[in-house]
Amino acid sequence: MPDARIRSAALVLFASAFFICFGMVANHYLNLAATISVYLFVTLAIAYKAGFVEASIVSVVATLCLEFFFAPPLFSFRVDRPEDWTALITFEGISLVVSRLSYRARQHQLMLERQSIEHKALYELCRDILLLDWKQSPDRQLCVLIKRTFPLQGVALWNAYEDAFSCFGETPNAEDVTKAVYFNERNYDDVSNPTSFRVLFFGTRAVGALALYGHSIDSLSINSIASVTAMAIERTRSLVVEMNVEAERHSEQLRSALLDGLAHAFKTPLTTITVSSSGLLAAEDLTARQIGLVDLINREATHLSQLTTRLLRTSRLEPSLLVLHEKVVDVRTLIQAALDECAFQLQSRRVDVSIAPEITKVRCDPQLLILAIVQILDNAAKYGSQHSLVRISADRSGSHAVLRIQNQGSYIPPAERNRVFTRFYRSPSVEHRAPGTGLGLSIAKKAVEAHGGKISIEGDVQAGTTFVITIAAAAEEPA
Repeated sequence: MPDARIRSAALVLFASAFFICFGMVANHYLNLAATISVYLFVTLAIAYKAGFVEASIVSVVATLCLEFFFAPPLFSFRVDRPEDWTALITFEGISLVVSRLSYRARQHQLMLERQSIEHKALYELCRDILLLDWKQSPDRQLCVLIKRTFPLQGVALWNAYEDAFSCFGETPNAEDVTKAVYFNERNYDDVSNPTSFRVLFFGTRAVGALALYGHSIDSLSINSIASVTAMAIERTRSLVVEMNVEAERHSEQLRSALLDGLAHAFKTPLTTITVSSSGLLAAEDLTARQIGLVDLINREATHLSQLTTRLLRTSRLEPSLLVLHEKVVDVRTLIQAALDECAFQLQSRRVDVSIAPEITKVRCDPQLLILAIVQILDNAAKYGSQHSLVRISADRSGSHAVLRIQNQGSYIPPAERNRVFTRFYRSPSVEHRAPGTGLGLSIAKKAVEAHGGKISIEGDVQAGTTFVITIAAAAEEPA
């Protein structure tokens, strides 16, 4: 800015000196009418190169020089003839009007050139964003990219998804200000620096905030940069989520295939061991020690057989392989069947069953729903306190049946309540309290979701843990 002012002042001085020198030399050879065109040309040139204010100053100097050197009487600021007055006033008016038009044309040309440069830079920014490394955080990459593409002193970026701040270049006190802009959701420009702050919106959702330091970019381009940055953040996040989901899907398919293969491979020898041990137990010539050892073999082989059955069941719970055999089932019969299957695990527990009169029947695949209840009861037996109470209740909520299974002495923190339904996941707080594979709750979740229902966890440290199963209730029969 100071250099531009010095250049403008130099042009005004040069033009004034030219007018004076030209008048001193040419006043004996040219008249007023002939000289006006020369002075007008110089004035327009100053308006085009410097600006309207400078051209106005030059036009006043030109008018005075014309009056002094070319309007009779010469070398005097007195004008005798009306036509000379008319010529001088017309010259001044035309100089001001044409200078203004020339200045505006020049500004418009410069604006178009600047917009063309900024549009090209925006295009390059959009193109380069497609080449970002999505495996790394996009924040630092975006800051470097914006700083490299546009004439800026510094760039700062706050990513709300990752709760992370990044910057590049000169960005004084950027972190606190950028966070404040995001939380207040207010854009503003600091003309004194100059600095611009923008909230990054993707649709109607704020995903971060952007600060641009030391720039001369217009507001429209700044808003465009903010929009492109918001889209880049959202695109990277969506791509990472999509890739993780796809990787998890392939991993799940591989895992299911492996489990299915292992379960089938173990099933035959385990059946043979169970049958053989049962035959030995039926023999009458075994000693007490031998009977104890064979009984141990039989129990452990049965336990392994149950685990392999569970593996086979979970591998077949994929939506593409699952076929429901639904029918209307009595709720009490359903619960009792699950309790009978878990009788051994629950032998040291007290069980309380409460069924509301509003809900007596549900429409479901009984084998599949019993499987889900069994997994939760097995979980309660493993992690509940010794000799504690297990409560089972059934109630109706609108058109849904709600089944609650509560055990005392175990507690699942809210942060883990979704993760415990992930296959093979075991909470660090109970991992060493009881043996397990981390399959039970994932089986229960898939079985419930196969019925179009949902399973969730409630509870606190004092009350313990409550598993809530919600499925569609059977339609009430007309009286």
